[in-house]
Amino acid sequence: MRPSDPIHSGQTDVPAARPPWAGIVVYVLCLLAMVAVSWMLWDSLPDVVVTREATAERAGVQVPRFVIVAAVPVTLLIVGAVMTSTLMAGGRLRRRVDPALVVRPQSQTKAMNVVFVVLPLFLLALHSGLLLRAAGHEVPLDRAMAVGIGLLLIALGNVLPKIGPSRVPEGSSERVVLAWQRAQRPGGLAMMLLGVACVVAAFFLPPLVVAVSAVMLVAAVYVLMGVLTGQRLR
Repeated sequence: MRPSDPIHSGQTDVPAARPPWAGIVVYVLCLLAMVAVSWMLWDSLPDVVVTREATAERAGVQVPRFVIVAAVPVTLLIVGAVMTSTLMAGGRLRRRVDPALVVRPQSQTKAMNVVFVVLPLFLLALHSGLLLRAAGHEVPLDRAMAVGIGLLLIALGNVLPKIGPSRVPEGSSERVVLAWQRAQRPGGLAMMLLGVACVVAAFFLPPLVVAVSAVMLVAAVYVLMGVLTGQRLR
């Protein structure tokens, strides 16, 4: 049996997922890079950073430079803590949950590696862009974020077909699980194409509109997968 094949009910227990070491290494390196960028740009930042210009309809917003410097790294630390806690809780609950509802260990490790690699890189780019802009440099931050979201969708679309349950239940629910797994391949391809379109469109259309539209269209990918699953069950 290949590692990516689902295990049917009645087979031996599935081992726990291995830690996503590649993602952990990238996570730590990105966190250190954020510290380095903050240190290099600290003296270039004003004591008070304007995050929203005042207009006739609304007041401006100013925050100390420490808030701007710490915001994204703290966010990354919180994300890491939440994901680590989720992994630990999932490992303890694995034996108490129906195997049909538990992601395969190999799939879980791959998915966590993708998240731990892509998300820290995205936040590192966001952190660097925010500080550079606050220091007075012209940075196309909106476009960079739209491109980053597109790359994130490409990575998630690549791993989507590889996610499946540890075991396929026998009986009537087996057809549903297998049909959904088969729908994940075209769904992953659609998400990757959405990511490519987001990256390309960011250079020709308003980046913020492109990024928001791409995120909202992720729901359409899952609707497509649901439709394909229903067709296979007929």
